[in-house]
Amino acid sequence: MAFLLCCYLLTYWIVGNELLVPAPLDTLKAIGKLFVNAGFWSGVGSTLLRVLIAFVCAFILAAIFAVISYLYPFFEGIFMPIVSALRSLPVLAVLLILISLFGAGEAPIAVAFLSLFPMLYAGILAALSGIDKQLIEISRICGTPMYRRITRIYLPLSAPYVLREAGAALSFSLKLVVSAEVISYTATSLGGMMQESKVYSDIPELFALVILAFVLGLILESIVSLIASAVEKKVR
Repeated sequence: MAFLLCCYLLTYWIVGNELLVPAPLDTLKAIGKLFVNAGFWSGVGSTLLRVLIAFVCAFILAAIFAVISYLYPFFEGIFMPIVSALRSLPVLAVLLILISLFGAGEAPIAVAFLSLFPMLYAGILAALSGIDKQLIEISRICGTPMYRRITRIYLPLSAPYVLREAGAALSFSLKLVVSAEVISYTATSLGGMMQESKVYSDIPELFALVILAFVLGLILESIVSLIASAVEKKVR
């Protein structure tokens, strides 16, 4: 955080034009005005709701397909080309199509989902593949039922790594959703407020919104990282 603040101050000093880079004090004042603005909190709530919807849907589906791919390798060979295609898909480039299909309110959710799903799928599959093979083989020899192997071995041992991946994905989801909101000019959203600030040349407010979005993403990732650390200690 201190490094980013130094970069901001250095950029302000180098550019020397408050129409391009506002003074830090003006940005702080803009942040204060946003905090007492009910519309700002409505935008934050709407953006976070889109982030959570996209993340939860992507995580659940990625976990299901990753478990199936791990248990049945032939399925992984069939499904991997689809994941690779989604990973290489320029989702922001097809945002206009998504807007026509889902509307400006739902298109950011679709954009985030398309990017998060292959990322989470690969992360969860890698976590499952990293489980000790001897432990799994012992459970099979002992005749442990599949559902017990999933609930007692696969999920607990892969949970710390999966949660850390989820934290990064959640923060990335916020960036994707806000970017899509900016492009689609989504009403009642952080991205929509950024676009409005740009249209009306309110540069201090625009910088304030960008900084707050960054801090919000950092908070989300930190919370999930703390949960991951707690789970890792419990597993050990």
